This record gives sequence, structure tokens and C-alpha cells, in this order.
Amino acid sequence: MRDKSLTNPGSSLSAQNSNARDPAGHRWELAAYLVRERALGSAMAGGGIVVAVLAGIGWDVWPCPFRQLTGLPCPGCGMTRACLAMLRGNWAAVWKFNPFGPVFALFWVVVVVGLLLPEPWRGRLVAILGRFERRTRWAAWVGAGLLIYSLTRWCWSG
Repeated sequence: MRDKSLTNPGSSLSAQNSNARDPAGHRWELAAYLVRERALGSAMAGGGIVVAVLAGIGWDVWPCPFRQLTGLPCPGCGMTRACLAMLRGNWAAVWKFNPFGPVFALFWVVVVVGLLLPEPWRGRLVAILGRFERRTRWAAWVGAGLLIYSLTRWCWSG
């Protein structure tokens, strides 16, 4: 029997090894990826904390480019205000600003806790998060929910 990697020029050992290291299920890992890639996760979490603190003291950091181009709120519009309202316990305001605020707040709490864990525990958390994210594909469900929410908001706003 002939070795297919020798007869198929598109098939290489490095491509086979990369597929073994990165199966298709890894595309669903979001929290696990940010905890595993500590520099990226820290930069994103740090930027979010800066934006939240500035918004909390009343500074308008920057306008939403999607809203400026289309006149419609983007799926994430109101997310920071929703998270700040949640911290104050004002759940009516959370629903008004963006009902997905608690989902994103929980996501970032898990990521930040994971980033702060020492290495053996961080590795275990990455494995647990990876399994959870591959099984549930929660990011796709939340994305679909955000899309439906945005379409509904756009239809009702005029």
C-alpha cells in the first residue's frame, strides 16, 4: 500500500501535525483561548476594565462606529452601561441597555480569574473551559441571540 502523503502534494507532515494539535472543535473555544493566551487575554481584559472605569466616572470614551455609520445600535451597544447597572443592582436598566450584559460580565469574570490563576490551575481551567465550550458551543448561541436581539431592536426602533 502506498503512503498517501507521498502521492498527494497538498498533504504534508506539518499539516497533519497541525491538524492533530488543533482539531476543528477548537474554533469554539473563546474563553479557553483567552486564558491560554495570557498576553492577549490580559490586554483585552485590561482594555475592557479601562473602558468600564472611564464610563463609570462619566467619560464618553468613543462613539460606536457602527452607530455612526448606520444610525442603528450595534449588537454590543449598551453593554458597558448594562454591566455597570448590574453592579449597582439596577436590573431594569440592565434589560434596557443590553440584556446580554450579564452574559458578557460572567464571561470576563471567568477569563480574568483564569488569567490570575497560577500555572497548574490555569491549565486545568483551560482544559475544563475547552471541553465546555466545544460541547455547548455557547459562543455561537450567544452570537445568534445577539443577532436576533439586534434585528428586533432595529425593527422596533424605526
